[in-house]
Order: sequence, then C-alpha cells, then structure tokens
Amino acid sequence: MVKFRDCKVSTKIGVGFGLITVILMGVVLVTIQQVKNMEAITKRVVTLRTPTAHSSLMMLNGMNHSLASLRGWVILGDSRFKQDRAAAWSEQIEPSLQQLHQLAPQWEDEDGVEMLRSIEKDLKDFKQFQQDIEGIAQTVQNTPARQILFEKAQPVEERLITYITRMINLEMRIPPSSQNRKALLAIMADLEGTTSLAFEKAEEFLLSGDKDFKKQFEESWVKNTERFNDLKRNFKLLSEGQKKVFKRLEQARNEIEPLLHEIIQIRSGEEWNMANAWLVQKAIPVSSRIKSNLNKMTETQNRLLDEDMKEISSRTHFLITLLVLLFFMAALMAGVLGSAITRTISEPIQQVSHMAREMAKGNLRQKKLPIHARDEVGDLADSFNQLLEKMKGK
Repeated sequence: MVKFRDCKVSTKIGVGFGLITVILMGVVLVTIQQVKNMEAITKRVVTLRTPTAHSSLMMLNGMNHSLASLRGWVILGDSRFKQDRAAAWSEQIEPSLQQLHQLAPQWEDEDGVEMLRSIEKDLKDFKQFQQDIEGIAQTVQNTPARQILFEKAQPVEERLITYITRMINLEMRIPPSSQNRKALLAIMADLEGTTSLAFEKAEEFLLSGDKDFKKQFEESWVKNTERFNDLKRNFKLLSEGQKKVFKRLEQARNEIEPLLHEIIQIRSGEEWNMANAWLVQKAIPVSSRIKSNLNKMTETQNRLLDEDMKEISSRTHFLITLLVLLFFMAALMAGVLGSAITRTISEPIQQVSHMAREMAKGNLRQKKLPIHARDEVGDLADSFNQLLEKMKGK
C-alpha cells in the first residue's frame, strides 16, 4: 500500500484540498439539514399553531359580539343590533369555523378534531337559538303576561268598570230611604275603586317586576273580593235593573280574576319574557360549552406552540455548537494536513537547495541527501546524490 509521503506532490496537495472540501461540504450539509428541520417547525408554527389559536380567538370574539348584539336587540329593539349580530356570524364566527376545518387535518391531536365536531354541532344550535330569540323578542308573544293583559284582561276590566258605574248611576236615581241604601252606594263605590286599583297595580307589577306592586295588587283584590261579597249579600236590596247588571258584573269578574292571577304568576316566573328566558336557558349554556371547547383547543395549541418554540431554540443551540465544533475540527485538520504536506515538501527542497549552493562553491565533501519519500522531491534528492557522486569521481 502506497504511503502518503510517497505520493506525488500534486496528489498530496489534491488530497489536502479534497479533505478540506469534504469537511466544508459536511458542514454545509449538516447546516442545511438543521435549517430544514427548523424551517419545518417554523412553518408549522406560522401555518398551523398560530392560525389555529387566532381562529379560536376570533370565534370567541364573534360569539361575544353576537350575544351582546342580541341582548341589545332584546332590550332596545334597535334594528342595528340585528345587523351587528349578522355581521358577527358572517365576518367572525363562520370564517373562523371554516379556517379551523382547513387546519384540522394537520392536527396531531385527535381530541382537538373531536372538539371541533362538538363545536360545529353546538354552533348550529347556538345560531338557531339566536334566530328564535331574535324572532320573538319584539313581538307580543315575547311577553305572554302583557298579551293576556292587553288582549284579554283589559277589555273585561273595561266592561267590569262599566257595569259597576251603571249600578252606581241606577242607585243614584233611587232616593236614600234608609241607611242600608247609603251603605250599598258606598260598597259600589269602593268596589269600583278597588277594581281600578287592583288592575293598575297588576299592570305596574307587569312593567316593573317590583314585588311591592304585587303585594299591593293582592291587598287591593282581597278588598275588592270583600266588597263584591258585601254587594252579593245585599242582592235583595238591588233594583231589578241593578240585579240584571250585577249578573253581568259577576260574570265579568269571574272572567278577569283568573286572568289577573295568571298575569301575576307569569310575571313572577322566569319565562315572563320569552326572549330573556331562552337566552338564559338555551343560548348561554350552548355558548358556554363552545367557549369551553375553544379554550381547551387554544390551550392545546399554545402548549404545542411552546413545545415547537423550545425545539427551535434547542435545534438552534445544537446547530451553533455543531458549527463551532466543526470549525475547530476543520481548522485542526487543515493545520495537520498543511503541516504534513509542508514538511514533506519544504524540508527536502531546502536540503537540496543547500547542497546545490555548496556544490556551486566547489564543496564536494558533502553527505548524500536522505531520501524520505519516493515522490518528485525524493527523485530530485536522488538526482543530486548521483550528480554529487559523478563530480566526486572526476
């Protein structure tokens, strides 16, 4: 096997430069590979982690926006809130859901995909609930108690007052022959006053929900019932015309009493306002589930984002360490190769040069040059040795 020192000078130089080139190529290839790995992670961060977190956040904002607009419509009835709610769906919720669907195939987390399916199902219910609430909010059906009050109870109350007033007018035509007739007139007047007062307090409770009005209604209706019973006990004292009106009065009172109690009962419950009730019972619970899943999804993506960033940092540190190590290795190998090549070439040439100078001076009493290698420099030294012998022989 040919030793390195016996190789030709061109071969030694070529091998030296070749080794340096291989080292440099190795450094470049390792660097490219590490950069590709970091590029893949960076791309995952830019095209997957961040967009997923952003889409989740945009959906959360859209849901909050739509709920706020829906509440504004329910309370104020301003049509601009309907437009805002529609914009929240078309510009925030639906685009973010579409983007999450596009990103889902790249997720490594199967739980995230399952949560997205659950979110999509809940969003359909959430949208339908909002549409139902929006549809009923500013209608008569939204407040059943008000509908009963204005469509059923109020006409009966007007008839009731009319009948009492007619009985009072008939009584005014009868001379007050006894104390009983005066008391009868007072009962009728009190019955009229408590009827109006009870209806008024029921209406005030319906509008405000203040329990004091409810209490005042109950007290007024108890007094009204007492006065009606007093009038009923004095039925014999009534004139024929009053008796006919009383029967109509009794019928009207039997109609309005359950209506008033129904109004009070509905207003005392949670569903007195259907839009508010559906908002609390349907829309908000579904919204809470969606938000919970979105928060979990965002937390997962943020955790994976942190892991990716840590991996990028780790790979960057590894690449820097590797490049420093390869740099020193390349420098060391270049120094060793340079020293070896220089030593195998320069030292023999210096020896040949020294012999040539001595021979030029006529000094032929020199020792032969040592042959260290069988390369061009070794051949040159051998040639000078032969020349020296021939000159000595002369």
